[in-house]
Amino acid sequence: MDERLLQAQVIVFDIGNVLLRFQPEKACLLLPEEIRADVQHAMFDSDGGLSHWSEFDLGIIPNEEIAKDIALSSGHPGCEGQVLSLLEEFPKTMEIMPLAHLIGDLKKMGKRIYALTNYPEPSITRTVERFPFFGEMDGMVVSAREKMAKPDPRFFRLLLDRYHINPRDALFIDDRPENVHAAEELGIKGWLYTGC
Repeated sequence: MDERLLQAQVIVFDIGNVLLRFQPEKACLLLPEEIRADVQHAMFDSDGGLSHWSEFDLGIIPNEEIAKDIALSSGHPGCEGQVLSLLEEFPKTMEIMPLAHLIGDLKKMGKRIYALTNYPEPSITRTVERFPFFGEMDGMVVSAREKMAKPDPRFFRLLLDRYHINPRDALFIDDRPENVHAAEELGIKGWLYTGC
């Protein structure tokens, strides 16, 4: 087990590509082949990348409206129902990553375990139901529920305040450098996770 996990009293995990592998191309296999490439581009690659998905994570715009916008952007305005289904059902395509297998052992060591994640609704509910390791966590802060997201410092402070976490006791693990940096700015130890 990595020494950083052993030293921390509190461990805060991101979910996507830290605990569960999220591959947009695999998620898009839920779409019919004739629209797949266009919808994938509209959803993940337009406007500098991940613009629509980021809106989905924040939960500020209704999912139906985001699906309609993606369908229009893709050139297939009639496919908004299929896009909405993808937005809600993509957890079916996610796979457990190595760190998730350590949560039980970490809990037995007396560690406090949390998730801080940019994640949409209702997908987060479906994800938690699908993967039992979430039941071992002490708490979770989800972007779509709070209407804010990483790397916003307020999102990290919300986690710290809600669960009475001293930043000096915490290790934050995320796959995006800007999120790790934001945590470190608040005095939390950061681990940029690359899937190894």
